[in-house]
Amino acid sequence: MRARARRRGPRTAGPSLSGLVAGLTVALLAIVLLALHSTVFELVRFVLFTVIVVTLPGFALWRLIGGYGRNLVEDLSAGFSIGTAGQVLVYLASASIGLQAWSWVWAPVVLVIAFVDSDARARVWRRVERPLRPLQAWLLAASTAVVLLIVYRRGPGQFLPAYTDPLRAYPDLAFQQALAASAKYDVPIRTLWLGGEPMKYHTFFHQATAATQWGTRIDLTDLIHSLSWLPLFLAGCGLVFALSTRLTPTAESGATWAGPLAVFVAGLGGAVQPFAGAGLGGISTAVAAYLSPTQNLGVLIALALCIVAVDLLRSDGRPRSRWVLLVLLALVASGAKSTILPVVGAGFAFAFLQLGLAKRPTRPAFLGGLVTLVVFVAALITIFGGSTWGTEIKPFQTFVQLAPYPLLVSNPHAQLLSGATTLLSWALAASGLFFLGRKWRDTGAVFLAGVAVAGLLGTLLTSQSGVSQLYFLRTAFPVVAVLASAGLAQLVGRLEDRRAAVLVGSAGVLGLAGFAVARSESAELPGIKGAWLWTLAVVVIVAVLVAAGWKVARRPGNFFVAMLGGAVAACMIGAALVPLQALVSDKASNLVFAHPFRGGATAAEAGAAQWLRRNSKPGELIATNAHCIIQRDGVCDSRHFWLAALSERPVLVEGWSYSNQANRIALANDGNPSLIPYWNREQLAANDAAFKAPSPATIDRLKQAGVRWLYADNRAGEVSPALRNYVRLRHATLDATIYELR
Repeated sequence: MRARARRRGPRTAGPSLSGLVAGLTVALLAIVLLALHSTVFELVRFVLFTVIVVTLPGFALWRLIGGYGRNLVEDLSAGFSIGTAGQVLVYLASASIGLQAWSWVWAPVVLVIAFVDSDARARVWRRVERPLRPLQAWLLAASTAVVLLIVYRRGPGQFLPAYTDPLRAYPDLAFQQALAASAKYDVPIRTLWLGGEPMKYHTFFHQATAATQWGTRIDLTDLIHSLSWLPLFLAGCGLVFALSTRLTPTAESGATWAGPLAVFVAGLGGAVQPFAGAGLGGISTAVAAYLSPTQNLGVLIALALCIVAVDLLRSDGRPRSRWVLLVLLALVASGAKSTILPVVGAGFAFAFLQLGLAKRPTRPAFLGGLVTLVVFVAALITIFGGSTWGTEIKPFQTFVQLAPYPLLVSNPHAQLLSGATTLLSWALAASGLFFLGRKWRDTGAVFLAGVAVAGLLGTLLTSQSGVSQLYFLRTAFPVVAVLASAGLAQLVGRLEDRRAAVLVGSAGVLGLAGFAVARSESAELPGIKGAWLWTLAVVVIVAVLVAAGWKVARRPGNFFVAMLGGAVAACMIGAALVPLQALVSDKASNLVFAHPFRGGATAAEAGAAQWLRRNSKPGELIATNAHCIIQRDGVCDSRHFWLAALSERPVLVEGWSYSNQANRIALANDGNPSLIPYWNREQLAANDAAFKAPSPATIDRLKQAGVRWLYADNRAGEVSPALRNYVRLRHATLDATIYELR
């Protein structure tokens, strides 16, 4: 009997199952990390809201409007971004008529349509077209898990529990929480810590958080500090992978590992760090994923916008329904992070020029650029009110603000050397960019190059306090990582051997080890020359070793191509050395990640502020004697936001940093907006007099200002015992006392 021939060819069930298991592994890790700082009830509510109200409706819209269905990683990540965008716009509309508590109702409407309508059901719930390969799925899971663990370790792992230790705080998180508290009740958002003046700022993260709070009833402290960062970051990693698949399609040899490598590089790479005592500009997504929620959301929206833009540019603007997604994402990008639309607009400009020079239709690039420009100008007027938030045009001032400059300050060419050092560090970490070759003919790649160039120029040509101009490059860096990984795949692809992944991995491991040795051996050397010589020597040695090993193993390809591929892989992966060391080393962490500040609230102070929230009505005004997180030599660091954040009520004068007026004054006087004195001295004196020297006149002045509550912070300064003669004592803790005006 003749044996039946076996069926050969690719099987979709295997990769789909393997991808599902890999994805579930990452999801389980995420749930474990969330559970470490939340109750089971909070975790269940948050996960259900994130999945049912945000991700699934967004998933349905992504497939229904965009016609997508490549793989589940892309569809779920993009679905979360579209769902978040939809939730923000619905919340803005519902909050403007006082129905913010019902902003979640849009989700079941979308899901009902996706299930009931037969055409919609067929388009939304169909199988994916290109499931991940088993190895690809597990490489992606591994790279995502590593990045996630480091973000957790240097985020929640060192800052939580919140509002318990005044020496372990980060004022910007209290600032973000205060804005989210305002978003629960105010349209537009106001500065609760400064009497409620309108806030000209990218506030869509805060509206999204407020929508989640109304839908889940989870405390804002837990949402901001413990929960909301993780799905944003996880979806961002998924979109980095999705964008990389546009440049390294399945047919190419590097398709298996280029996407996972892009996730790893975007998360932890960005800068080769040759100096043991100075960090060279952290620009990876992990740096700001936890402590800058607006950046975390901004990266997510920017990546989704880039994916849709690349697909539209490549297909001459078809299908037209995808323009709906582009407009939706552009609208949300305008208020998610102010750096997104300028860099995306530059990407469309690059694409327009390339299409024009190639004498191909420029309409998609023109329309995309027009949408971006119109939305950006509208945002400047309506969202930012013409405010620049302290941004100035100061070419190359960045090189004075970054770490190499203090090492070189005695040199007459210190700024030039600092710039050369920083640019060399960034270039080596993204050196795959220089080997994209024929991919530059692709309009999508040119668009992404425009995004990358705009991010770099925005950082180099502007200046802002706290080196905040780095957010231009941080917004663009995931795109840089995608381009660099695609370039490395293109380079080692010339070896014409699918096992080139072994070369890349070996070079990366040797690069990490070699850079660690170089940093250790050059730690005592003066200046910057010795450290760089050690670092470059490591790159050369690793490149030669890897290429020699490749030829000894009798693998095909040119020796010099193998050597060049080894050098690029060593630089790109080796750039993640210090962030990887930060998993266990505080010293390494301080070179890249932020460290805890003093000036937070004690548990007693936080408890008193939360008592105020439970026992007062929204909008009731508070006066306090606490204004500075640090006060030394007559200089006040006014980043004091936690009372407004925890009470969710406006404060007459708490801090005054991060306000429109503070930024204007600091810009006019070339000062630090966190350290300038309060401009209304008379108001501040009258406020503090009620606590230090109370009298009928001082109390009446507060009443005339609309104050209903007094929050007397015993750690902020002396509080007169006579105060209780004029007001009613309502609550007292070890560190704070709350009074109600009679």
